[in-house]
Amino acid sequence: MNKKVTINDIAMIANVAKSTVSRYLNGGSVSVHTREKLDGIVKKYNYTPNTFAQSLKQQTNHTIGVIVPRLDSIAQSDMLRGLDELNIDDTFLIINVYQDSTRELAAIEKLQSQNVSGLIILTANLTEEIRSVIKASKLPTVIQGQDEAEFNRVIMNDIQAGKTVGNYLQKLAPKNVLLLNVDMSLDYAVGHDRFVGIKSALSGIPHKEIITDFKLNIAKQSAYQAMIHEDFDLIIGATDRIVVGAMQSAFALHQKPRYIGFGQSYFSETVSPNLTSFEFSFFEAGKELYRLFRKVRDNNSIQIQRVVIDGKLIIRDSTN
Repeated sequence: MNKKVTINDIAMIANVAKSTVSRYLNGGSVSVHTREKLDGIVKKYNYTPNTFAQSLKQQTNHTIGVIVPRLDSIAQSDMLRGLDELNIDDTFLIINVYQDSTRELAAIEKLQSQNVSGLIILTANLTEEIRSVIKASKLPTVIQGQDEAEFNRVIMNDIQAGKTVGNYLQKLAPKNVLLLNVDMSLDYAVGHDRFVGIKSALSGIPHKEIITDFKLNIAKQSAYQAMIHEDFDLIIGATDRIVVGAMQSAFALHQKPRYIGFGQSYFSETVSPNLTSFEFSFFEAGKELYRLFRKVRDNNSIQIQRVVIDGKLIIRDSTN
């Protein structure tokens, strides 16, 4: 038999009813003789149950819907690795929504209709419609990325990160600073929270803020347009990737500002000079997400939980 065997195939080979095979596969009661016969067939044909299909027929299951804004994000990839690191018996059904709130809403509604055991939503920003849909749902749900008081959540301490970078930049005594930020309507935690302390520290220091994008090529273009008209001795980007775009522009323009980024990425120590960056462990954040989800799923009476991930400023050559 070349094709992958099905429950029907197993039932025919064993000469038993399909319901008997289904009961056996789900740990139900069958005779010792029948169990031994089915054990042998399953082993011989290397049969693997379709756990997702099974889950659609059950009240409870081990399939978790995971919604991700951008799969090209190092932070989110590391969080997915963290989720999987602690996973024992769950299956993650991952949907990439391309930072599109319409896609995010559709993904949430689709997963709700597929009888998943719950949702883990790595969200850049929650619209009112998305909030309403999550609140109305009975599914255990944990979000990451935004400090939404109505939901179980894991957040990065972006407010404290910005304050730490603000305190450090004052020691550098810059003369003119370029801030490469992102639209807070796309990611409030990064575009707003991360820059509160920085902007406070820049009071009285000449600076310019440019709204750019998470994509390296767009950040590079944004930085180039700012730097071709004005000299900056310090550039602070919302992420390491954005700062690398600025570094490429500075190289093309023969300029040598200092740089500070955010993240914990391979960029920090592969670019030259090595990048000073406020680093979060997104891998650990992923593990905390999974721990919190399990707690919420297994205890319906749990109060709203808020887990905060702290980080630290790693000083490297780019600010020397």
